[in-house]
Amino acid sequence: MALSPRRLLLALLALLALARPAAAQPSPSPAVPQRPAAAQARPAAPPRPAVARVVDALARSLGPVAGRALVAAAPLVSDAPAPRGAQLAASLAAQLAGKLGEGAQAQKEPIPLPLAREAARDGAALVHLAVEIGAGRLRVTADVYPVPRTVWARIRDPEPGPIAHAYAEAPLDAEIRSFLAPVPLVAARVDRAKNFEGDVVALACGDLDADGSLEILSVSRRRVTTLRLRGGRVVPLSSRSWPDVVAVHPSPLREPLAFATLVERERDGELLPPFADVGLTDRARSVRFDGKLQALAELPGLAVPDAGGSACTTTWGPLLTGPLGPCAPADPPPATSALEGRYDALASARLLSARGEPFTVWAARERGAVELRDSAGRRRAVGSAGAQLALGDLDQDGEPELLAALDVLDPLEDAVVVWSWRRREGGPDRAALQEILRLPAPAGVRALAVCPPDGPGRAPFTVATADEIWVVR
Repeated sequence: MALSPRRLLLALLALLALARPAAAQPSPSPAVPQRPAAAQARPAAPPRPAVARVVDALARSLGPVAGRALVAAAPLVSDAPAPRGAQLAASLAAQLAGKLGEGAQAQKEPIPLPLAREAARDGAALVHLAVEIGAGRLRVTADVYPVPRTVWARIRDPEPGPIAHAYAEAPLDAEIRSFLAPVPLVAARVDRAKNFEGDVVALACGDLDADGSLEILSVSRRRVTTLRLRGGRVVPLSSRSWPDVVAVHPSPLREPLAFATLVERERDGELLPPFADVGLTDRARSVRFDGKLQALAELPGLAVPDAGGSACTTTWGPLLTGPLGPCAPADPPPATSALEGRYDALASARLLSARGEPFTVWAARERGAVELRDSAGRRRAVGSAGAQLALGDLDQDGEPELLAALDVLDPLEDAVVVWSWRRREGGPDRAALQEILRLPAPAGVRALAVCPPDGPGRAPFTVATADEIWVVR
């Protein structure tokens, strides 16, 4: 049967369509791993001063107190000398009274409970605080007592029991320390223990698992470990091998750069468990660990310490330089936008002044010299220091201390040196920098970290040498 021209044209077009190669279909995209909940959560604020946190926590737990209430504190109980302990207790009472409502007023001096009941006889309620300082923490208990309104009520129950109770605690900081006796920095007790590995490249120290005791986070080229010193021994708690966590960097440095930062955050007035950001140039990415060393997220680039948190840089060779950015999408912007020099060692800490005002301090080593700077624009230089640095406030006086190794080739000549930076002395460019402690370390200093305070003395710090772990108090 003859085909019409129109049908013939349609048939030719159909044949051409069959002969044309099928269009390449896009291959299905690999499933994008969901970031863990910790990385997706909204940013949490850095911790506030301890007094403010404790007062806010007590006020939330107690809620508004109806009627006229007297807030009184008992005399301070402390494991450290407290020449201004009465002022601290009175300050806590005054701040809590301000949170409880217009009807609340504070007793001006600390008094025990029987006297506080007498002082509150004309009011509707008594809020009595028991204030304690122990093991490096401020602990406050608040009890709300009703006040008998009539003579018969006083006869039936002259000392009624509490109708509400609250408790809060926080680590000591410089504001609280301003009420205590100064802590001397010239003496040191060194607890040493033989380490089970000799290639430690970074340390951090804190209560990583939120159990109330300090742990040391040790980073080596093979693993990440949490540990404690007990009875002259290094006791591992948890450990993760690097090959089980993140891939090897395609071009690792011969001499690695490594950082470990414990990050504490506060959300809705509650102190969150810290996490650890660990960066090592042997590895393709940095890693965020929880208290059990479970990997929460891989972080782009190298995580370096910045203002009590971490910032990430993707530009490094043997030296660190270039812009810094948040390590995770939910992280706050870094306090430092870029590394302007070319550094082989960095340290940073967020501290509090004796007035409870937060400030940040940084230390960076370039060509053997260390520059110190703070968030108020003050600067100071150390002409020669080693490539192991740490910052903290060892005596909790509101002024930072710089810890560093020596810039020596022979490990037998190495030592840990502690300088105190008296930022308020001599003006912004002439602030005093005083060496206050020097500990010989003939095996060579491999890493340094400052710990939170855990007792009445100064905050401890930890040292990794070629064969030992030290805790210095």
